Parts: sequence; structure tokens; C-alpha cells
Amino acid sequence: MTTTSVIRAAAVSALTGSTSAGNNVFFARTWPTQGPYPALLVQPLDETGESWGNAGAPAFNVTVTLKVLARTAQPAAAPGSAFDAGSMAVAEALETLRDEVKAAIINNPTLMGAGAPVQEFSSFRCALTQAIDSEEPMAEMSIEIDMVTVQGPRDFYQPTLTPLQGVDVTVQEPDGTTVPGLTINFTQ
Repeated sequence: MTTTSVIRAAAVSALTGSTSAGNNVFFARTWPTQGPYPALLVQPLDETGESWGNAGAPAFNVTVTLKVLARTAQPAAAPGSAFDAGSMAVAEALETLRDEVKAAIINNPTLMGAGAPVQEFSSFRCALTQAIDSEEPMAEMSIEIDMVTVQGPRDFYQPTLTPLQGVDVTVQEPDGTTVPGLTINFTQ
């Protein structure tokens, strides 16, 4: 079963060291409240399943939404410098980080390709979520990437079955004929 934890782990691995955040990639609210910045927070993934219909065993196209918060900061502007210089630098750093996150995730072979869990990257959304009030210019951007995977009947409840222990085959022949037969025993 392709689970969101498999996709999340592959995404965290793909992001670590491949953006200007370097190894500052965190999961589930474990990131520091103070630098070093930039930093990425990979949030728990959302998933939505859409059924293939009622003709057959249960199967779903599952859209998994990877949510990454990118946070960056710049040192406070020096006295006498342009007022918005730090804010502009933060905005540019976030735009760069956004592009790096998309490049690290979309079409990454550990996420999409032969044997990988993702079938399609269906959409993405990026938005400035928060300009943080602090002594230095700081801001966050939300980057959401929708990935489609498939979950089929084998991914859900499986009834317990009694294992097949053997097969006896006997062919009925006319009287006086040697009785042909075959016995196959399966080892468990």
C-alpha cells in the first residue's frame, strides 16, 4: 500500500540538501523558532480518495497533498539603508526557495517513476502565508504539491483465508483399468 508516510519520507529525503535550506528540513512542527534560516517544515500530508466506481473491487485515485512551509529571514537593515531592502531580500529568498522545492520534488525518481509511489503530479499552489513581525525581516511561504497515487483492493481489508494444504486428483476409468491419480501436498 502506498501510504502518505512513504511519500512524506521520500519528499523529506528529496528536499534535504537540495535547496538553499540545506539540511534544515523538519517534520511535524519540530523546527526551531529561531534560525538558522532558511528552513523547511514538511507538514503531515492530507489525502483524498476518489473511487473508480462500483463495478468491481474497491480502488481509488488518491490525491496526496504535500505541504511545505518555507521560512526565511534576513538581518535587519543597517542604519541609513533603504527601508525595504531586508523585506525585498526576504521576498527574493522565498521565491528562490519555492522554485528549489518544486524542482526537488516534481518528477523526482524516488517519488515518480518505475516502482515509485506517485502516478502523477496533478497541481501545485504557492502562497505567502505570513510576514512575521520581528526585529529582522522574516516571512513564510506555503508550497502545496498534489500527487496522485492508486490504492486498490489489496490495500484494504483482506479476509483471513485457510491455506491450501494439498490437492487430490482422481480420474474415473472403466472397471479393470488402473486408477490414475495425482496427489500434491503443499508445505506451509
